[in-house]
Amino acid sequence: MNLQFIVIFLIVLFKMKYAETPHYINSWVVWNVGQGQWVTHVLSDECIHYDAGGEFGSFNSVKKSLLFHCGKKVNLINLSHWDYDHFLNIPSLARSLPRLCWQHKPEFGSYKKAVVKILDLNIPDCKPSFHYFYSWTPQEGRDTNASSTIFYDEKVLLTGDSTTQQEKIWSKEFKIINQSKVLLLGHHGSRTSTGKNLLQQLPKLNLAIASARFAKYRHPHKDTLKRLNEFNVPILKTENWGHIWFY
Repeated sequence: MNLQFIVIFLIVLFKMKYAETPHYINSWVVWNVGQGQWVTHVLSDECIHYDAGGEFGSFNSVKKSLLFHCGKKVNLINLSHWDYDHFLNIPSLARSLPRLCWQHKPEFGSYKKAVVKILDLNIPDCKPSFHYFYSWTPQEGRDTNASSTIFYDEKVLLTGDSTTQQEKIWSKEFKIINQSKVLLLGHHGSRTSTGKNLLQQLPKLNLAIASARFAKYRHPHKDTLKRLNEFNVPILKTENWGHIWFY
């Protein structure tokens, strides 16, 4: 009887050990890449990148932490638009991360020589992901900024370089953004983005983040800061804090 009890106990203990819930990871980082945008949603099995831009040489400051958190995972790219400060680091990503794929790739502006070089890297399209996010893409735009795709993922709103004129359209059509708690400032805090009309559609907004360099480019602009202050939205700047992690 005692032997039977011991055997059953060991079987249960063995199964419990391998039935433990794996460590769940769900965090965000806004990389300090100077004047540019690169935001990564770090999950247990994959890393989702919203843009991968920045200034020349910025990848070196990101690489070590990037490989630690994402090096062995599937890496998905969602690009808002084809401007250097939003796609500059994609070739470095492709060299460093073997499991890299496109989740969203914009069409407007893909004729640029620099863009063609990236397309020639033949990064594959992603297989369906279990993680769901929302996006909105304008039907037309006069330039790459106005053509920016807007992403919403777990109450984080990423607007690329979308202009205030475009904001008036998608802030009304893209209803789910009213749940946003964190905003990546449009166009790095330029006065031509993050307008009053958009902020009125974000009643739950707790934080704005600027991926910019005020010392060199004067972003975020004083008019943008004034609007954020009117809506009682605090702001963090990568220029001051380095890589900004939040959960």
